[in-house]
Amino acid sequence: MNVRMNKRSGISMSIWVWVIIGIMMAAFVFASAQQNIMMLIVQLNNQQVVEKFNMIYNTANEICSMPKGSRYGKEISVNRDVYAIYVSENDGPPVDSAPYYIENLNATSGYYMCYQFEVEHDFDTFHCKKTACNVTMTYIGAPRKGSKLERIARLTGGVFNYKVSIVKTGKDNVLIEAKPVLK
Repeated sequence: MNVRMNKRSGISMSIWVWVIIGIMMAAFVFASAQQNIMMLIVQLNNQQVVEKFNMIYNTANEICSMPKGSRYGKEISVNRDVYAIYVSENDGPPVDSAPYYIENLNATSGYYMCYQFEVEHDFDTFHCKKTACNVTMTYIGAPRKGSKLERIARLTGGVFNYKVSIVKTGKDNVLIEAKPVLK
């Protein structure tokens, strides 16, 4: 009779081991799927930012070839993954104080329009394209953490909205002003 009890308890123990292994595998699969979904969302958000950057870049280049006073306006939104969309005198990274430039609506001038994502900031990775004329542009992106703009954006899901105005101001000059829109 003792032998039977041990066999039963042994079988019952192996079932529990398989149940625990199954739960652990399910948790691993769920965590992996969740991580893949999050990475996909980040990639989609970044692709939207690249599309908006290209729209601003292409429009600025079009306006370069138009008469003085030509203008274009559009509202855009960027997520908190954007470190900066900016203009530079050379094919280089944004200023170290880009979040303050964004918060204070500071502008820079140059012949290169660039963008950088937050995750790339530590790796000094940026993406630039040469413009057809000299561009002066307000920095666009995520303001510094704790700022008024950042707190407002947190209430709207971490999205920063801007009204972008592109104007040809001279023979070889385009002005791109980006003003925050509070929604």
